Amino acid sequence: MRLRLSVFALLAGASVAATAGSVDVNLSRDSIEARHNSSTGLAEMTVGALYNRDQNNWAVNVGLLSTGESYNAGSRLEGGLGGKLYAVSVGHSRVLALGLGGQFRWFFGSGPIGIGGYAFYAPSIVTTMDGESFREVGVRADFELVKNSTLYWGYREVRAQLDNQTQANVDKGSFVGIQVKF
Repeated sequence: MRLRLSVFALLAGASVAATAGSVDVNLSRDSIEARHNSSTGLAEMTVGALYNRDQNNWAVNVGLLSTGESYNAGSRLEGGLGGKLYAVSVGHSRVLALGLGGQFRWFFGSGPIGIGGYAFYAPSIVTTMDGESFREVGVRADFELVKNSTLYWGYREVRAQLDNQTQANVDKGSFVGIQVKF
C-alpha cells in the first residue's frame, strides 16, 4: 500500500513541476499503471510504475525516448525510440534491467481513433540481480475524446526470464485507461 501511495505522490508532484507532458493511468481488475511523460524538444522523459495486486508484483521505470510526429496522407503518426531502466519485483525475485525499444500511435485520417503499440527488451547483458532477461510489450486502441484527452483499451505483457530459467509475469492482460496531455 505504501508503495502505491509513494508512486502516486511522486507522479503527482512531477506533474505539477512539468511544463509540457502527459499523465497516463490505466486499470485492470488486478493492476494499476501510472506514467508521467515530460517532453522537451524532441525528447521525452518517462517515469512509470505498475502494480499487480493479485500477484503482489511491481515494476517501476525511468526512460528517455527520442520522439516525434508526422502527418502523411491525412493520418497522424506519433512515435519514439529509446530506453528504459526497470526495477522489478516478481514473486520472490528482484530484477534490474535496461530495456531498449520504442512506441508508436497512428491516428487514421487525423481523426479521433488510433492504434498504438510499444515494446522494450533487455537481454542478459543488461539484466541483473535475479533476472536473465526482461520484456514489456503492449498494444492499444485509442479514442481521443477531446484534443489532448484520450480514452484507450489495451493489452500488455510484462515478463521476466529469471536465473532459474523460469518465466514470471509481472502483469499480463487487458486494461482500460486515460491519457491527459498538458
